[in-house]
Amino acid sequence: MLIREVILENFMSYEYARVPLKEGVNVVCGPNGSGKSSFLVGICVALGDTYTERSKKLSDLIRWGQDRARVSLLLDNTAREDGRRPIPRFDNDVIRLSRVLRRNGVYGFEINQKSAQKYEVMDILRDLGFDPTNMLIIMHQNMPTRFAALSPQEKLRNLETSVGFETYRSDIMEAKRKLSGVLSEEQSLIELLDRAWETLG
Repeated sequence: MLIREVILENFMSYEYARVPLKEGVNVVCGPNGSGKSSFLVGICVALGDTYTERSKKLSDLIRWGQDRARVSLLLDNTAREDGRRPIPRFDNDVIRLSRVLRRNGVYGFEINQKSAQKYEVMDILRDLGFDPTNMLIIMHQNMPTRFAALSPQEKLRNLETSVGFETYRSDIMEAKRKLSGVLSEEQSLIELLDRAWETLG
């Protein structure tokens, strides 16, 4: 599980909440108005969204009566079986990624409680093999309609990226290109041999 825990502070309907996530499928359920969509929007905002279905300005997502909100994601950076961490430059098991929203419209990122730029956040997510811009990673309420409108090629690209097959396609295309070159060389050698046999004959 990439995200170990989500922490919401003064965000939408949440004054303060910590939501731990487990390996496998996590189900968030509850009656209307209980904060399910707010929880999902919080994750999207922490991952860098600048626009949400719930508001035109991120400052509108700050809890009523507060000047500032923070959404934090605790990202898993534990060493894998080979002993290497997904993000080796961070020598700890958890990376805390936060997005701070202010009522005056000034927003910022933090990595392990230190100010960070968006490109640094995107670098971390890319190193973890996660593309938050892929509509199949987090599907909002209108996403199925948007996905259905894509061309078959765009649907396939989105699907391959979301399940981590994007690199396999490029590897296959590269192997196909090399194979095509080898086959072309083989055909040239066959033609040379045929001409040599004709000459000998």
